Amino acid sequence: MAKESKKVLAVFDFDHTIIDDNSDTWVLKLAPNGQAPDWLRQTYRNGYWTDYMENVFKYLHDNGTMPDEILDTMGKIPYTDKMQNVLKFISSNSTKFDCIVISDSNTVFIETILKAGGVKQAVSSTFTNPAHFDKSNCLHVKPFHKHPCKSCPVNMCKKTILLEYIGTQAQDGVVYDKVVYVGDGGNDLCPCKELSASDIVMPRRGYRLIKKIEKLSKSSLRAKVVPWESGSEVLAVLKGCI
Repeated sequence: MAKESKKVLAVFDFDHTIIDDNSDTWVLKLAPNGQAPDWLRQTYRNGYWTDYMENVFKYLHDNGTMPDEILDTMGKIPYTDKMQNVLKFISSNSTKFDCIVISDSNTVFIETILKAGGVKQAVSSTFTNPAHFDKSNCLHVKPFHKHPCKSCPVNMCKKTILLEYIGTQAQDGVVYDKVVYVGDGGNDLCPCKELSASDIVMPRRGYRLIKKIEKLSKSSLRAKVVPWESGSEVLAVLKGCI
């Protein structure tokens, strides 16, 4: 076993956290009329967002959308205020932080956006739905994994991902003194419930995660809760961890 080292683990959601929009709906700017038609929206089934996005990508392809158009559009999506500063700080302090992204977006979108923002090097690992362009230039996305959790979408349980990552790192001698979880969505609650009293949950104000946390009993969440609106607040918390 490698010599044990202790670090802080920064965990980020992506849509409406690192970026100030939803990458899956942003791509519909390329659709005729800039939005999904009613019949396409009606193909969505609760908990099966990845299947819906597969339909969206087929619709875009059928309307002549090319890969370079998708990549260019993704590169223009706005980052949340000061969030690039947060990631650059993490990158410049890589001996003290590991940074992972756990997102229900996809590999093509996240890689493209992080590269365009100049912050890809800050992220140690990205856990998201695998995506690729096929020979006909149509984008495809597949579920990240199967899991037994009944409170999460069928394609992704962020708790399972987080616990597996921490366990694997521990086997390699990396132990985390603290986990800082930064997110906004309802699917971020599941992993937050697993955090300890020494950890920090940072829910974005005005979004679903903080509303769900407010409804919990005090015993349901052990981690300290620090709401945020700007990346400057996230940066202050991270600086306070080292």
